[in-house]
Amino acid sequence: MDRENANSTRLRVNRINLIQKLDSNELVPKLVKLHILDNENQQQIQSGTSRIDRARRLIDCLLDKKDKPKNWYLQFRSILQENQTYQELIVSLDNTIIRTPDFALQAQDAFHTKHSEGQVFRDIVNDDLLKPRTPKQTNNDGKSSAPKTNQESITNIEFDPYDMKKILIEGQFQKVIDNLNYHSQVPEKLFQTLSESSLESDQQQLQMEKEVYDDMRRLELMDNLIKKEKALANQCLFETRLVDHLLEEKEKYHLFYKYFHYLSAIYGHHIDQEFFKSYHKLTQQHLTDDTVKHLTTKGFLLYDFLFDYGKYDLCHQLAELMIQMLTKYTRQANQPSAALLMSSFDVCCKLIKVHNVRFEIKQAWTRIEAAAEIAETIKSGSKNVDFTPLYCVASQTAFEDANFDAALQYAYRGLKIVDKADHKMIVELLCNTAQALTSKWIMNKAQSTVLMAVQYARKYCGQNSPQYLKALQQLVQFSNEFIQDKTTLDLAQYAFDRARIITGYESLPVAHCHRSVSKSYITMKNFDSDLFLQHANEAYRIAQDWFGVNDVKLLPFKLTLANAFQAKANNILQQDKNSGKLNYFNEALQLVQESLKTSEELFGTMSFKVAQVHRLISSTYLSKKMFSEAEHHLNTCVQIYKLCLPPNSFHYLVTRASLGLLYKQQNDLARALKIFQEIAQSLDTKTQSFRWINMVLENLIECYTNLNDEENAVKVREEFTEWKQSHKRLNLFQEINNEPRSLQQFLHDSTRFENAKNKVAALMFTQNKARTKATTNNKTET
Repeated sequence: MDRENANSTRLRVNRINLIQKLDSNELVPKLVKLHILDNENQQQIQSGTSRIDRARRLIDCLLDKKDKPKNWYLQFRSILQENQTYQELIVSLDNTIIRTPDFALQAQDAFHTKHSEGQVFRDIVNDDLLKPRTPKQTNNDGKSSAPKTNQESITNIEFDPYDMKKILIEGQFQKVIDNLNYHSQVPEKLFQTLSESSLESDQQQLQMEKEVYDDMRRLELMDNLIKKEKALANQCLFETRLVDHLLEEKEKYHLFYKYFHYLSAIYGHHIDQEFFKSYHKLTQQHLTDDTVKHLTTKGFLLYDFLFDYGKYDLCHQLAELMIQMLTKYTRQANQPSAALLMSSFDVCCKLIKVHNVRFEIKQAWTRIEAAAEIAETIKSGSKNVDFTPLYCVASQTAFEDANFDAALQYAYRGLKIVDKADHKMIVELLCNTAQALTSKWIMNKAQSTVLMAVQYARKYCGQNSPQYLKALQQLVQFSNEFIQDKTTLDLAQYAFDRARIITGYESLPVAHCHRSVSKSYITMKNFDSDLFLQHANEAYRIAQDWFGVNDVKLLPFKLTLANAFQAKANNILQQDKNSGKLNYFNEALQLVQESLKTSEELFGTMSFKVAQVHRLISSTYLSKKMFSEAEHHLNTCVQIYKLCLPPNSFHYLVTRASLGLLYKQQNDLARALKIFQEIAQSLDTKTQSFRWINMVLENLIECYTNLNDEENAVKVREEFTEWKQSHKRLNLFQEINNEPRSLQQFLHDSTRFENAKNKVAALMFTQNKARTKATTNNKTET
């Protein structure tokens, strides 16, 4: 069953309840605004003779309309949530059990091995699905061997070989099994792609997917069996070794997510929430050294699983719960041990990570201070502390807070002390370093760093790993901003295809890759089709599936969609077609205004993030040639950047360049020329080779030419020609397959670079001081 049928089923099952309680006058305008219904539907519903009749027509329209948005049900549910009257109705919809019709007739093995009707569940038992797979045994020669198959009889099955008491299920077992089924499905597109691929990594993932799917069915069947069999009423799914096995295999986390997401999206079976509830229940027991150690270890594993799954709100609750547990036990113990303090330090670092993705920057800084204090307490007891996790999350916090110097320093510190075997952490720190270098306008260094992140992840983590995908996305973001050639779009598409293979078709990484592809199309001015808009819409829809309709974490996805609407409106204007332009403009304007309000509430009115939104609002107004409004928002952006960024930073310069382009469009060439001259003086054309420099120099030449200043135009043209001849941009797509430098070499080069930079800064300071002194002396003499 797909999601559309599942959501329609929810409405059909609750039809009578919906008709009795819904107020169409309140709901229909909102549904039309969201394009779930159209004006024709609205007229049809309003022609009803009573409230009940109008509600019935509303439900019929929702069920019958064919071209609804893919996330129509999520938005419909969100509208209901706005009214307290509908809360019981929402609970009824959420608790509706979706069943697969004639499941036994439809069931197939994971990889299309057909079963007859009578054999389905007997095969499940005979394949030993209720027993966990035994991890591969390693022989003395270091080679792994597959476990032996252990068949069990139907009437005498040892259900749980783990920490709970042995339970023999006799007699009624076949009856219980006959009433069970599993809904987790194989994503056929994914497996078809993997099976047809000639890459060894894809074939390895195919085998891993088979094993994970087998575990997924075991997990789902065990969950159903625990719920239905009275003898297992006190058994907790989270405390079985099946779940232990899942949490311990970190390299396979991302393979489980596609199955979990399918179960939650269609059948309302939220196993991640069940895990958290089970863990919460366990923390309420009497705490001893052993229980705290066990719960802390398992809590960290669950946190890592949920964070990579994108369940950030659950991660936040989990981290807070662990802090409460550790605080409670610390009070009991009077004198906390070093191990207890270390656990508190690790929990703080994980909570900072959650604060970052939830845009809670003030809370993140508070936790950073708390973690540093705990670390100092541990060090005072002569115990070593690994600061790497703290440096990593602090780097991200500083970046989100536009403190790029601090972001860079934290990332470098982390790289210097990181465990050389912790490849995931190394890739994350390299990505943080590249982000900070880019924002500080140290572009060649940023490019080499982000390339190294991709190369390193490919070599040490594998090209079907989430770490490789994370580094790829960072590289695509860099290329979208600064390279902007044909290979940028190819790279974005490659990352998008990898994301769907690695994490499935409805994951958060795929949503971010949709955003990147959309931006690549817009940057390349590829408007032959509406692919840029389709990708932006898909990114926003998938993000809404994960976060909900009104979550603040939708902010970057909302801005991407606004940018796509703005590009569409601008393209229609350039083609001199009036129909539809206003709709796209209004859609874009509404999204950016909502984003501005959210950003100001989150970060403050004079923050770096708010400035970025002002820039996009300016572009939106510019698409309709509303120059006055566009100039106002650009000037606001410039003023904010003046407060929080150095004058030679990329963000400040590119905003000034946008202001110059606006004046040029208005034919105010004198003001445009002044801005481009100032920017050109700040550019390091001797070492930088990025396309953005093209735009500045080309516009400077054009301004000189139009103002008949041919002498200066020739000078800049010569400089531009020399720059193009001396700088050849790398083909990033080809570079990703090269061998990475060693981490030691990278750190050595970075140290030399920092020392050279510091020497230059010291020399400039001395020169400025000398100039100031000379000027002061001249004034005194005068």
